[in-house]
Amino acid sequence: MRDKLLAYLLGDLGPEERQRIVDRIENDPIWQQELELLESCLEAREADPHSANQPTDLVDRTCSLVRQSASNGISTPSEAQVVPTSLTESRDRLASLPSWSLADLTIGGGVLLVLGMLLFPALRESRDAARHVKCQDNLKNLGTALVEYAENSNRGLPHVDLGENAGSFVVDLAESRILTREQLGDLLVCPSSPLADEVFAGNVVIRIPTPQALQTAQEKSLATLRKFMSGSYAYRFGYFDRSGRYRQVKFEGRSDAPMLADAPSVSVAGFQSPNHGGCGQNVIFQDLSSRYFYRCTAGVNADHLFLNEDHRHAAGRNAHDIVLGRSEADPAGVANAEFGSRHSE
Repeated sequence: MRDKLLAYLLGDLGPEERQRIVDRIENDPIWQQELELLESCLEAREADPHSANQPTDLVDRTCSLVRQSASNGISTPSEAQVVPTSLTESRDRLASLPSWSLADLTIGGGVLLVLGMLLFPALRESRDAARHVKCQDNLKNLGTALVEYAENSNRGLPHVDLGENAGSFVVDLAESRILTREQLGDLLVCPSSPLADEVFAGNVVIRIPTPQALQTAQEKSLATLRKFMSGSYAYRFGYFDRSGRYRQVKFEGRSDAPMLADAPSVSVAGFQSPNHGGCGQNVIFQDLSSRYFYRCTAGVNADHLFLNEDHRHAAGRNAHDIVLGRSEADPAGVANAEFGSRHSE
C-alpha cells in the first residue's frame, strides 16, 4: 500500500493505475490515513534542507514506536501536571471533547518533522529502486515480444533498413499483434528516464503509428513520430559487410547479442543513457538475459554500445560491431552526425 501511495504522490503512475489508486483512496479510510501520513512526512522533509543525510534504518523503528506510544496512551510530564479549571462536569458536548493545546501541537509537529526527516531518504531510495526494476521489467517484456516475433517470422527480428529510423521496430511488433499499441506505449517508457517526466506531465505522448500513417506523415509530424516511437529505449542496427552491403543482425538466441537498451543522449558524458541518473544502462540480449552496464561498453573488446568503430551513431562496420540506435536515428547515420562529432570532441 505504501509503495503505491508513494508512487501516486510522486507522479510515477500511468493514467489507469493512478485512477485505480484514486478510487481506492476515496473508498478506503485506511488508505486515506496512510496518504495523510505520507503527505505530512513529505511536506516536513521538503521544509527542512538539512535532513538529506538522515539514517534510513530507523524508519520502521520510529514509526512503530510512535504508533505503540499512541496505542498505550503514554502521557507526557506536562499532561500529569495539568490542573482542571473546573471540577464540575460540563454538559456541553463540545466542551467535553478533548482539545489540542499549544504544547500538543508543538510536540505533534515535532514528531511529524522527525518522521519526515527519517522517512524521506528511505522513500526516495525505495522509489528509485522500484523505478529501476520497472524499467528492467519493461525491457524484459519487450525482449520477450521480440523473441516471439523472431520465432514466428522467417525474417527474424524486425528489420531497420537504410532510410528508416531505429524506432520503427515497434511498428512491426504492433502489426504482429504480439502486443497492442496501448501495451507498447506503456512498456516503452522507462520510469527512470527524463522522458517519463514529460509523458506523466502530458507534454509527450508515445504513439505507435501504422505503416500507412508513417508513410503519409508530413515532415514535422514524421520527425516527432520518429523521435518518440521507441520511447526510452534504443534498438539494434544492422551492419555493413566487407563488400559494403547493409545486412540485418541474425536472431540466434545468443547471450552476447544485444537487442535493446536504455537509449543514449549527447547530454551525458561518453554518449550513454541519461536514464537512472546517467549512471548506466540496462541491456537485454537475444537469450533474454538482462545486464546493467555502468559504462556504455560491452564484450571483451569493450565495444561501445551506441557508436560504431568510426565513432558514429550508425550501423556497425562489421558483424561484430554492435550499435544500438536511438528512436530517431537511422543506420546510414545521415541524421546522426552530431552524435559522433560531439563524442569525438
